[in-house]
Amino acid sequence: MAVQYKIRVSKDGANVMAEFDVRVTDMLSPELLSDFRLSVEGVNLVPDFLPGQKAFVGSRAHVLENPKQDAPVTFNVSTNVPWSADLADTLRGEKYRDDVDFDSR
Repeated sequence: MAVQYKIRVSKDGANVMAEFDVRVTDMLSPELLSDFRLSVEGVNLVPDFLPGQKAFVGSRAHVLENPKQDAPVTFNVSTNVPWSADLADTLRGEKYRDDVDFDSR
C-alpha cells in the first residue's frame, strides 16, 4: 500500500471546513487513485474527484442542516491495485467547535 491520506474536518457552529491530502507515495508505481469520497451528513463533498490521479488535494465547505445534532463524517479511498480504506467519525452536536481527523502518516 503506497497511499497516504490526511483529512481534517472542522466544525464551527453550522460551518464545516474539510481539508484533504490523499496521494500515492510511490510515483514510479502503476498504482492510481480509483475513488475518493468524503461525506458530511451523507453529502459527498468531493463530487469532482476523477479516477486515475496520483494525488488529490484541496478543501471544501459545507453548512450543517442542524449544527446541534451529531453529524456523521465518512471517507473512503481506493486504488487500482486493489486497496481501500473506509473510516467514519462524528462531529458532535453538543460542541460548538469540533474536529475529526483521519491520518495514515
